Amino acid sequence: MLLNILVISDSARYTEPDVQLLKDRGMGVYTCFNYGIAADMIAEAKPDVIFINPETPGKEATEMYHSLLDNVLFAGLPIIYALVEDDVYLVDKKRTATRDRRNIIADNVIDAIKLALTSPRKSKHHPSYFPTHKIHLGHVAARA
Repeated sequence: MLLNILVISDSARYTEPDVQLLKDRGMGVYTCFNYGIAADMIAEAKPDVIFINPETPGKEATEMYHSLLDNVLFAGLPIIYALVEDDVYLVDKKRTATRDRRNIIADNVIDAIKLALTSPRKSKHHPSYFPTHKIHLGHVAARA
């Protein structure tokens, strides 16, 4: 099964290594470098996972992340947000997880994708992941 990932960012240069890594792992990768059309790209590409990887943390990327979380049309899609300053990945399982396992941190994009696609009942804590109830994305706090 070919897994399709939509990478949303504000910089093609910055996401190039992650995009190449995903392609090398046999995944179909779509890219969007304009936050304003991200929802249209998601509707058109119908990805299995949305990966938001901003070059710099900021209000625009965080607002787009929250708007995707709130959009009922994308309720079944796992969203991964790269926390630039910490080089870690926030996996949002808000819609599918129990209250204590809503957001999980992974230390690389491949593990983040695996976590995003794992059923909450089957996933177990791993030393490189930890649940969180509040993560700061730049200057704006993420809702857990």
